[in-house]
Amino acid sequence: VVSIAIGTLVTIAVQSSSVTTSALTPLVGLGVLDLGNMFPLTLGANIGTCSTTVLAAFATMDLHGMTIAFCHLTFNLLGICLFYPIPLLRRIPLYEAN
Repeated sequence: VVSIAIGTLVTIAVQSSSVTTSALTPLVGLGVLDLGNMFPLTLGANIGTCSTTVLAAFATMDLHGMTIAFCHLTFNLLGICLFYPIPLLRRIPLYEAN
């Protein structure tokens, strides 16, 4: 949970999940960071990237924009809450990444 929060905060700070994951990928390749430790950081990056859309929706105060922004956030949060807590499901992307 702490790693997910860190991934979220870093992505909010840089406003790009691509930057967050691109910075982590070489660390895994070098063996500095374990793939299992990168996974929750990447999930946090997916949550953090929603912050840009939520901020843009609040800036425009457009109802349709807010609806889409919160659908995006809800989709990411529900996906993490449904699949990450189950160890068997958590192992699937890690197995595929190896």
